Amino acid sequence: MGENWKAVVVAFVVAYAVAAVFVFRYPSPFAARVGGSTKWSKRKAREATEEEESFPEPMAKGDLTVEELKRYDGSNTALPVLLAAKGVIYDVTKGRDFYGKGGPYNGFAGIDCSRALAKVSLDAKDLNDDVSDLYAAERDVLNDWCRKFDDKYPVVGKVLGGAFDKS
Repeated sequence: MGENWKAVVVAFVVAYAVAAVFVFRYPSPFAARVGGSTKWSKRKAREATEEEESFPEPMAKGDLTVEELKRYDGSNTALPVLLAAKGVIYDVTKGRDFYGKGGPYNGFAGIDCSRALAKVSLDAKDLNDDVSDLYAAERDVLNDWCRKFDDKYPVVGKVLGGAFDKS
């Protein structure tokens, strides 16, 4: 080592102390802020937000006609948000940010949106339950969406009078 090793050690200690002050004094800009305190977990922040939100009572199980389903399109916050895929109705109210009024997927709410899910489309012409001309890959995509909905949202019932009604 050279003659300046003491100066290098002192500079290192000072830099370390300054860095420590910044780390512990100022909150991270990447941490979620919940209730005035810094939380390091995005999951905890999301859970706290969900607790603050109020949702209507879960939809009672029961089948709905195509016309009745339209009432649950997310435009009335007092009602649950419902969508159907392959004739199965899901209560997606907890996903109101996505499926409710103003959400990016609001077009799916209140209808059987099987075709749009299969084609991964938001086009108005695809917002229906006609899956008669889908390719095998599109049917696989639709089945993947149905598995995702089954895992995430409660099933309310079936769509009566739709393309998947076997009665």
